[in-house]
Amino acid sequence: MSAFQIIAGRFLVATICMGIFYRKKLYHITLEEWKAGGLVGGMLFLLFALMTVGLKYTTPAVNAFLVNTQAVVVPFILWVWHHKKPDKYCIFSAILSLVGVALLSASDGIRIDFGAMLSLLAAVAFAFQMVFLGGYVQKFDPIRLTFIENMVVFLLSLCCVIFLRNPMPQITVRVMENMIVLGVFCTAIYFVLQSVGQQTASPSKTAVIITLESVFATIMSVLIYGEKMTVRGYVGCIVLFVAVLIAEGVPFFNLEKVDG
Repeated sequence: MSAFQIIAGRFLVATICMGIFYRKKLYHITLEEWKAGGLVGGMLFLLFALMTVGLKYTTPAVNAFLVNTQAVVVPFILWVWHHKKPDKYCIFSAILSLVGVALLSASDGIRIDFGAMLSLLAAVAFAFQMVFLGGYVQKFDPIRLTFIENMVVFLLSLCCVIFLRNPMPQITVRVMENMIVLGVFCTAIYFVLQSVGQQTASPSKTAVIITLESVFATIMSVLIYGEKMTVRGYVGCIVLFVAVLIAEGVPFFNLEKVDG
């Protein structure tokens, strides 16, 4: 399957899954919710499209590192867009998360090429998705927003599949099983949790916490595929966890807040 076929398939499964599970919540979606969900979905589609295309022109390590720099981008978008100046703990945790992701992903160094630029733009798109979503979930139902978001990504991906004329692969039981796992667990549940979580967590905190994806991906690779973990990787995991603790204002890492 092509990359856009996989994206379309997983978001189709997610949309159907949410439509069944949350059908009572989806009866009276307002025009404002369609607009908000459409914008957030558009940003999410750009993330997947830019990340996928960028991977063709750069290494997986560079792609993984740059796509996960959203923690640094989000505070500055909030500063420019909503005039919310980030505090020093927010900036420090964002920089720490960048260091942690670099230790985990960019083992061969970062080179700026066309693929790297697309990967960086993917991070910017993800950052905007978090910023917009953080504002919209305060006014609209997060479940409805997520449903619309998933539907928009599916439709845009389907348009790309049709435009690129990707041949339809053979649909086997194994393919269906993988698509269901991607659609239900990695898409529907993932983005529902993000939307509901951002009702109380700021976009800056969300961006830092989501960088832990690199840690869990590494751990799962070790457990499932037997990948060897280096000292550099362990240090990267520790740095990312510390970054999240600082972003969350854990007292041990934020003495000024304890004194206050």
